[in-house]
Amino acid sequence: MLRRALTIVAFLAGFSHLGWAASSNNEFLAHLVGHLYRQGESFACFSRQYGAAHLAGHPGQQVIFVKALIDAHFMEPWGPNQPAGYMYQVRLAFRFRGLEETLTGVAECGDGTPKDSLHGGSVCAGPGDKPSHLALDGNKVLVMTILGRADLWTPGPINQRHDTVKNPFGPDDVAFRLARTDLKQCDDLAFDRQKPLRPHEP
Repeated sequence: MLRRALTIVAFLAGFSHLGWAASSNNEFLAHLVGHLYRQGESFACFSRQYGAAHLAGHPGQQVIFVKALIDAHFMEPWGPNQPAGYMYQVRLAFRFRGLEETLTGVAECGDGTPKDSLHGGSVCAGPGDKPSHLALDGNKVLVMTILGRADLWTPGPINQRHDTVKNPFGPDDVAFRLARTDLKQCDDLAFDRQKPLRPHEP
């Protein structure tokens, strides 16, 4: 599945409540999804619709809507002497000026060490050819920075062919402030699921 192939370990050890995650230097992921469990998956959704006034003041911004689905789950050690840990990814959807279709991308966040923090956020692989960055402003705002060119693709299940759209971003499409929102807004990004998202699926 996509989340198994496009994820990266964020090491945690101990109990499965939020305090354990924070004490293991993985405060960012714990606060991002609200709570970490040793079984099942945890989800969070963030989105932003840009109004006409904002877009008029930022002619170099092509993105008119963006949302992000965070998907975190615990994974047992994959080999001898390897740590157990939480894996997570960010599935992204964008709408652009002049384009009817929603385009999607994926980010893998963390580097396999337990250093993600509320202060430093998370360095991410993808979308694009340079690292991106996630940070939290309080508990309800996700700040996503995309630093390089990024190709996206048309949405749908991963076992189907998708058309690639070459870097539709404009010069002002760099930092996005997304508000925490209802998971229903991100249901369409969970392509491998057949039921609505909940904050935690045992």
